[in-house]
Amino acid sequence: MPDADRQTAGGPILLAVVGSASAGLAARAAEVEALARARFPGREVVACVTGDAGTGLVPHGEAGGGAPGTDRGGRVDTVAGGIPGPASPLGALLREADRRAAPALALVAGQPREDGIDWLGALLAPIVEERFDFVCPAYRRHPAEGALTTAIVHPLMRMAFGRDLRQPLGGEAALSPAFARRLLADPDWRRDPVHAGSDAWLVAKALTGEERLCQAWLGPRPRATADPEEPSETLVRALGLVFRELERHAPRWQRAGPPRPVPTFGDGGFLPGDGPRLPAERYARALQLGQRELGEVWGLVLSPSTRLAIARAAAADPVALDDPLWARIVCDFAVAHMARVVEPGQLLRSLTPLYLGWLAGFARELDRSGVAGAEARIGAICAAYDGERHHLVARWRWPDGFTP
Repeated sequence: MPDADRQTAGGPILLAVVGSASAGLAARAAEVEALARARFPGREVVACVTGDAGTGLVPHGEAGGGAPGTDRGGRVDTVAGGIPGPASPLGALLREADRRAAPALALVAGQPREDGIDWLGALLAPIVEERFDFVCPAYRRHPAEGALTTAIVHPLMRMAFGRDLRQPLGGEAALSPAFARRLLADPDWRRDPVHAGSDAWLVAKALTGEERLCQAWLGPRPRATADPEEPSETLVRALGLVFRELERHAPRWQRAGPPRPVPTFGDGGFLPGDGPRLPAERYARALQLGQRELGEVWGLVLSPSTRLAIARAAAADPVALDDPLWARIVCDFAVAHMARVVEPGQLLRSLTPLYLGWLAGFARELDRSGVAGAEARIGAICAAYDGERHHLVARWRWPDGFTP
């Protein structure tokens, strides 16, 4: 079918609901399907869960072979958003959307949401009503939540790719059929299955393509049911994917201009009230321990002046890494990851004490300023990364001369 015909084909809005089968995923898919039908009356909607081993999608009424919202013993193996490779729920969604000629498609979390918020309409309306090609989610949260996004993912991707997406690795997304077809045909599925299909891969494709992208505030983020990861494992998993996309798209982002805002829908900002309290003193001790035990690895990545600044920060009272120093550290680790000066897993785990050292100072500032000062704090860390752009590009372009 020609592209023009397929864009106007009468297929269903397709929703892939990802999460844990033990959390009643089929029933949740039925709820999401009902929400979409109410929000977009007159349009056909199909909500699916991921099938066996994450290799396909199953409409919720077929999950387990029973009636909608039931599971009569059949197998529904599900995978969380952001998993790359053949088991990626994104890959399954793209294949199913192409088969059904869907006019819009989305990955949505299977966890329950806060009542009274039109989160699904906010995610899908830019595709269905405004003709955008990609919608990145953003969530209202307390400033102490989402520390990895605040410290690295948002300011680094903003600086590198020149577009200000507040929460690039949201785990949810909405796509147009044209963008979906481009992604489905992307050679990375065969060439780099270890990384294709991840959140970082999807966002980087949107940031470096010609499609119209925007972000939508969806209310509070749905709570994950799994136990939280250790910070070191989070860095290896998430930051490894982000650094890989910097490598993949290096010629493009090195020519990007200053960061620009993107069209934004919905009411954003931080949640009021008390949030989780970050243990600043424990984080400070982690930096001091890393200073004693990881000097050999850091010496392969960081310049003597940077290591001296870290040593001074670890010995200070209170312990904290300032924003410009932290931004330079992250940029140098990104270059080291590209140059493979240290095994990637070991490299990213060695960043953990430095990450916690920056969080120690961030936590103390939150205790002083609270939610009121959080937005200015985000602006300051973004400005620090912007100030390191020339340093990152210069080191990246001459990897053969990679010497701290």
